[in-house]
Amino acid sequence: MPEALWREAVSAAQRYGVSHVARALGVGHAGLKARTSAAHPPKRQAGAASGPDGFLEVSAAQLLGPAPAANLVIEYVAREGSRLTLTVPASCQGFDVLALVAALRGP
Repeated sequence: MPEALWREAVSAAQRYGVSHVARALGVGHAGLKARTSAAHPPKRQAGAASGPDGFLEVSAAQLLGPAPAANLVIEYVAREGSRLTLTVPASCQGFDVLALVAALRGP
């Protein structure tokens, strides 16, 4: 495969994961992983909590507001598959979900 295509494959692997990209392109997992490990990590925009590929799922119930006695349940799933589930009591008015997600994602 030409070097320019390998660079694009490495970029995609950094963004979506080596396994997914290797399977989609039909290239060897070990070779793509080695090239990805040797490459520099992609640069992030300063001040951005997430890149353009970021996704935050919010249910309609969360947007409209829970019933007064209901708790807010937040489930955060990281790209590598780890999960965090938080239950926020109804007494916490004005809870900033986006700030929490930005803190969880880190720089």
